[in-house]
Amino acid sequence: MSEPVRFQLDPTVDGLELVRRWMDAGLEVGGFLKRLRARPVEAREGFVRFTLDVDAGHLNLMGIVHGGVTAAVVDMAGASAVMTILKPGQTLATTDLTMRFLNAAPGSATRLDATGILTWRDDRKAVVTVEVVTDAGVVVAQGSVGVAIRAPR
Repeated sequence: MSEPVRFQLDPTVDGLELVRRWMDAGLEVGGFLKRLRARPVEAREGFVRFTLDVDAGHLNLMGIVHGGVTAAVVDMAGASAVMTILKPGQTLATTDLTMRFLNAAPGSATRLDATGILTWRDDRKAVVTVEVVTDAGVVVAQGSVGVAIRAPR
């Protein structure tokens, strides 16, 4: 059963404040994030750490976390790290995502943590490096996310 997104983007506050509000809301933001069970748990300018609570719905036919789940959390951590540097009214969109799967995330994993670190930026775009790790400390994937920064409308 799908659930609509409940989180409101407030154009009067900067992106770091938006991420902090998102952290306070947790999974109650609704939409894809609630379905995926992913949420930001730590944020500062140019940095975000995301947590995804793994459940049986995240597994593929081989009993490991589906690669699409991992890719989604890479995208979220990358875009959210850029969100922390936005000025009031600015928005963003992922323009590209590259990643390398380094290890399978076993079905016994209870959590994936993804850290996004801003590595390059100008006024219109930014690049973030992301690493995904299981609760047992196994590095599952590393990636890079390109993000367009859009002017206020």
